[in-house]
Amino acid sequence: MGRAKSKTLNARLSAIAATAFLPMFMVLIYALVSLSGAAKAYSEITKSVTYANQTREFKERMDYSMYLAVIGNKDYEALGDGDTTVNGIVTADPETYINDMKEKCFGLAEMATVEVNRTRIARMYSTLESLKKNIFTLKEMIGQGGNYEENMAYLDENIYMLTSIIQDTVLEYIRVETGNLEDVGTALEQHNRRVYGLCIAISILAVLSALYLTCRALSSVTGPIKKLCGLTQKVAEGDFTVRSKAGTIEEIAILSRSFNDMTEEIGNLVEDIKKKEKNIHLMETQLLQAQINPHFLYNTLDTIVWLAESSRNEEAVAMVTSLSDFFRTTLCQGRDSITVREEKSHIESYLKIQQFRYQDIMDYEVSISEEVYGYVIPKLLLQPLVENALYHGVKLKRGKSLIKVTGVKEGQRLIFRVTDNGKGMTKEELARLRDNIEKEPEGRKNGSFGLANVNRRIRHYYGNGYGLFIESAENEGTEAAVIIEAKNI
Repeated sequence: MGRAKSKTLNARLSAIAATAFLPMFMVLIYALVSLSGAAKAYSEITKSVTYANQTREFKERMDYSMYLAVIGNKDYEALGDGDTTVNGIVTADPETYINDMKEKCFGLAEMATVEVNRTRIARMYSTLESLKKNIFTLKEMIGQGGNYEENMAYLDENIYMLTSIIQDTVLEYIRVETGNLEDVGTALEQHNRRVYGLCIAISILAVLSALYLTCRALSSVTGPIKKLCGLTQKVAEGDFTVRSKAGTIEEIAILSRSFNDMTEEIGNLVEDIKKKEKNIHLMETQLLQAQINPHFLYNTLDTIVWLAESSRNEEAVAMVTSLSDFFRTTLCQGRDSITVREEKSHIESYLKIQQFRYQDIMDYEVSISEEVYGYVIPKLLLQPLVENALYHGVKLKRGKSLIKVTGVKEGQRLIFRVTDNGKGMTKEELARLRDNIEKEPEGRKNGSFGLANVNRRIRHYYGNGYGLFIESAENEGTEAAVIIEAKNI
């Protein structure tokens, strides 16, 4: 039963498509075939007229060439040189020129689109034969030194007359072909009107038929789908207890069952995700707090006690204030994100505390553009880098070193750099560090936990196009660059 209904639904959809597109497709084919025929006729006529126009100079060149021969201006044999006279007319060898014209007669007859023109070209061919004989006669008369007046009379009556007939034939050929072009255009215009009317009639019929079939098809599926959409909206609002009733059409029934299964599965997944996110948040908070070296806290407290016992109360107060600010940012009520301004205050507190202990070997400079203060970034993004610069760069180098922290906005990116001119790393050490930072926790070797955690959190919030990038040279120093997208997380 369900399979039959499914077939009926498919048949209805196919009928709608066929009703809407098949008639228009047939009309389109009809119109294209007709236009193709008209275009072909236009092309043939244009070709024949163009070819005929190439012969229109025959009379002018032939008449003038023979005239030059009669008056003795040129030897008969010299006419074939193709010289351009002062009148701009190019001379031609009469016999060769007539033979060329006879060859063109075959082309004109073949290209003619009107039957009468083929007959007309056949007569012109005979005229060319007569012209050829008369030219031969005139040539003999000139060669025998005949009377000038007789030669001119023969030229006028037997040469000029025949070239005029040939020219009239060519002009008439062109006129008839051009007239046929107009007939083709008129026929095409009438045909276009018929096609236009046919298109309108078929379009109206196709639209009405398609609308009727569409309404029938829609009525059988839209009702259940609307109900399913309403249930989907409830799921989007967080209600995963809704269930859809199976419809009478097999496709709708399958969709309803799949919706119910999906809703139940999503509900279970959401609960699991909430639990996992809670566990992950707790774990990340513990990891961040674990980054605070206990020795750092103990040493700081010892330093405060020593300052108090030495009656250096102002320095002790400053130290306690810095420590308080440091832990306030570190804990920050469990939040995982802070503003750049807060992160700057945090690392300044850390560096102030450390400078009490390492003032002989460490200076620091924090220069972060005020333009980026308002951006929200992951907490403890820069402090691990500063700590790494101190313990693995500054402390390992003899003499005094500088830790410099900068932050700027470049395009759509925020770029923070922590640089030191401390011990630096060899190429092998740098390669191991970079490899360690990129690996997952289970494949990571000992060390680099803080840096790897920074890189992992950047990738989590901003994607693989961002991260932590380390550059170092032995005995020159190290630069750690954090590149993130300029957006609030």
